[in-house]
Amino acid sequence: MTENMQAEMFDAGGGGTSPTPRATTAKRKKKRDISKIVFVISLMVIPVISFLIFTVYVNFNTIVMSFQYRNTKGDYVFNENPLKNYIDFFRNDVLNPHSQFPSMVGNSLMYFVVNDFVIVPLSVILCYFLYKKVFLHQVFRVIFYLPCIVSMVVMVMVYNFMFDSSFGIVDPLLTKLGLGHLIPKWGWLGTRDTANALIVGYCIWSGLGGNLILLGSAMGRIPEELVEAGKIDGIGFFRELWSITIPLIGTTLATLYMMGTTVIFTFFMQVKLISEGGPNGKTFTIMLYIVEVVKADTRDLSNAATVGMIVAAIGTPLVLLTRWAVDKIFPAYEY
Repeated sequence: MTENMQAEMFDAGGGGTSPTPRATTAKRKKKRDISKIVFVISLMVIPVISFLIFTVYVNFNTIVMSFQYRNTKGDYVFNENPLKNYIDFFRNDVLNPHSQFPSMVGNSLMYFVVNDFVIVPLSVILCYFLYKKVFLHQVFRVIFYLPCIVSMVVMVMVYNFMFDSSFGIVDPLLTKLGLGHLIPKWGWLGTRDTANALIVGYCIWSGLGGNLILLGSAMGRIPEELVEAGKIDGIGFFRELWSITIPLIGTTLATLYMMGTTVIFTFFMQVKLISEGGPNGKTFTIMLYIVEVVKADTRDLSNAATVGMIVAAIGTPLVLLTRWAVDKIFPAYEY
């Protein structure tokens, strides 16, 4: 065997007892690649399991359960008429003149209107003033962020205390200001109108904080060069808001409006904490109704599943339609 052949065998690792530097580097790279794969898989295990259980399984089980009922043995079995639960729901809750369900739909739509046409526009205006650093803007920033920092339960408790007819500060304050006639005769939670007004007031106050965080971040990314160019062109304070700021935060506004659409089908916590759906269920929302249906009969969840499927059938295309509309109204600009 020639010397050249021996050298080639040694370079390939076949003629020596220790690997070459090239082979060692390849092994280390392979170990790093395996470590990365194991790390990525370990990160994905929990989210994938959570998705399969709480999204795929729960939704599939809800669909199946809406066509079933629970017999005396505790087993879910299919109805002879597959649409029986849906027919019963429309007969007992939708078409029944004594049902509160139409009122629940009206309440849910009202909170949607309040969110999209009051809270979001008001958030844009307030955030713009804070963005332009008006006088005491730091103080107002803390005030509006406060509901996002403190627990909702605590905030609602304090809010209810303020309007309590026994020891609240609102009634005495209105009386001293000569506005005692505005105090409801049966208390702030005594009628549907006053109770809903109380809930709407809390939603406006608490809803501003979260929106200001998102909108403030979007406004902070606006290039200063565009603002300076607008000032050179002679645009004013509010024209800058309309012509520069709002178009450049359009994607954030689109997200807020799309999330506002889901309020129709998801809003219940504030109502539960403030009025508990009273008086006489007149402030119920669609989601609170589903929650109460589940609580009322934990033995048979087929009715709750049926309502959930109807809400999903109506809500999904509505959210998609809203997404399409806001994308048209608020196109994305690169800056």
